[in-house]
Amino acid sequence: MTGQSPIYILGFGAIGSLLGVHLQKYGGRKVIPIFRSLDRLNEFKKLDCKITIKPLFDASLSPLTEQFQSATCPGIFQGKIDNLIVTCKTYQTAEALKMFLPYLHNDTNIIMIQNGLGVAEVLKEQVFTGSDLQSNLFQGVIGHGIFQDKEIKNQYNHAGFVDCKVSKLPENDENIIETLDQLNEWKQNDLVKALLTLDQSLAVIHMTYQELLLGQLEKFLVNCCINSVTSIIDCMNGELANCSEPIFTSIIEEALHVFQIAYKPLFDYPETFRNTESGNLPELDVTGRLNLERTLKNTIYMGCIVNGSNSSSMRQDVLHLRETEIDFINGYIVTLCKKFSLPESDAKVNKTIQQLVKLRLKLNTSRNI
Repeated sequence: MTGQSPIYILGFGAIGSLLGVHLQKYGGRKVIPIFRSLDRLNEFKKLDCKITIKPLFDASLSPLTEQFQSATCPGIFQGKIDNLIVTCKTYQTAEALKMFLPYLHNDTNIIMIQNGLGVAEVLKEQVFTGSDLQSNLFQGVIGHGIFQDKEIKNQYNHAGFVDCKVSKLPENDENIIETLDQLNEWKQNDLVKALLTLDQSLAVIHMTYQELLLGQLEKFLVNCCINSVTSIIDCMNGELANCSEPIFTSIIEEALHVFQIAYKPLFDYPETFRNTESGNLPELDVTGRLNLERTLKNTIYMGCIVNGSNSSSMRQDVLHLRETEIDFINGYIVTLCKKFSLPESDAKVNKTIQQLVKLRLKLNTSRNI
């Protein structure tokens, strides 16, 4: 691990722990978790700074345990950050990053691996606005199912093995198409190289932004269905396998209609591909993948079958009386309608789902008082 910059992880919950353990175990990189407070850091130290990942998806695999003795928090942090993985909750990201702005620089690599959409826009509006700081921003989309063990506080159960997609975020929303030449240039980036050492253990894939965005929207639609509905009715993912088609259909159909307007350059991609020099863009079947029939099947298969033994992150939040990310998931469809001046009725299903998740959390909280 000597001679290489450490990789900081802001938000050391389920996803952060999964990445941190694998980066130290298989990537040979020193990982430094950043906790939001000294109290949380001290709790971690009481657990000997150890995290265990138990692979539920394959009984033949042994649990992985790593120790993170350099864990830190705001107030005691020193030094500079060259590589930062952000896995904290979407609604916490802007405020959390603001505290570490003095330690970032123009060559800092920042990758956000979270549920939901809209965080990059929030960071540009609230964190990097009016700043000379031009760090390298990346996006990650993780499909693995993982949740905290009920009994063992520092153990996370890896319930479903899928993949983790990573890409450089575009400098502006007007030009989201990345060429294969640009993709190859970013393969030399230190953080990208570190993540790609997990190509076997976590199926990490580096791709162009348009490829990632397509995968991100697919994963987002799974989250819109699985995270919210499991939270509202309080069930494991797999329990929805044979009874969820009607509600999933309503959620997906409405979201796809909004996407066609909000992400028009992606839906226009086939024409862009035809008009670009041969071999310099990846071929993408956007409408073949982002249509109701396929998306519904993919949501049930990935959400309820592959990750059937998983308890969704939003359900975990609701059960533990924590704020949810619903405003960045189903609520983001509502936000897009406002942004593009679409009728409120274009997001009526997702707005109802958003309100029901908030109702479920309030109900659980009141029962606990």
